[in-house]
Amino acid sequence: MLGSISSLIVAPANPNNTDTVYIYAELLFISSGCPLDFKSFNILGNNILASTQHCIGIAAAICNTIDTFKLNPLLAGNYLFDLTLSSGGGGPPCTAGIVPDDNDIISFSVVNSVGVKEHTATKALLKITDILGRETNEKRNKLLFYIYDDGKVEKRVILE
Repeated sequence: MLGSISSLIVAPANPNNTDTVYIYAELLFISSGCPLDFKSFNILGNNILASTQHCIGIAAAICNTIDTFKLNPLLAGNYLFDLTLSSGGGGPPCTAGIVPDDNDIISFSVVNSVGVKEHTATKALLKITDILGRETNEKRNKLLFYIYDDGKVEKRVILE
């Protein structure tokens, strides 16, 4: 196994039927470089089948990345997001491996919107991760990923 799914995050955390839903897949590879070759998803009823493939390098090194899946507003109901991760050699485009690297599933619910949605200028921070996908506190002179509930991911380096 060359790649693994560290976590799946749904944003906003409690979506309604007027929200655009984002699924963030935090991925970890044990080889240098991990450019995206392709990603896709299909919605079949309340099941969302997704796949992503990254090309891997030949040197042993950690490569961490986040794939974002943008889902248009969904009908109210309970959903399963099923992600299969693959890695291949060369490219992109790269040659697919024989078997998938990893698979993970996350469930979430979409509720009906009630009344007029109030626009808020603030966004809530879901978590801060380091380049390896581990949750962390704010640190100076380090590359960090700030993941918000409105579907945005900010890459930040706070210099001293």
